[in-house]
Amino acid sequence: MGVGIQQFGFIGKPRFTPAIEQAITQKTQAITEAERARNQLAVTQAEVAKTVAQAEGDARSAIERARGEAESNRLRNASLTPQLLELKRLENERARIERWNGDVPRMVTGSGTGLMLQMPYGPDTAGRK
Repeated sequence: MGVGIQQFGFIGKPRFTPAIEQAITQKTQAITEAERARNQLAVTQAEVAKTVAQAEGDARSAIERARGEAESNRLRNASLTPQLLELKRLENERARIERWNGDVPRMVTGSGTGLMLQMPYGPDTAGRK
């Protein structure tokens, strides 16, 4: 004798107590917040890695520019000869002469002294000593 169950089922959705529903909601929110925090951490780590890579690239680039400039300076220094220096001095002198407008200098500075003197200029000073 006994009772035989032919069919078992719910009519509608299962209903939980408010405490169980609150626990389920809190757990779902905690999982969502944890996932959001992991995503934010991944984004932050990617940004840091990008910044570090860019800084390293900039540093390497600066080092290579400095090496190139040092090599360029070394080659220039090796190519300097007394004759080349004299040629450059003469070219500079010629350029100064070509730019000269014919006026006598009115101010003269002392060599390395910081002294500046005004030179006499004009027809009333001609011939004076």
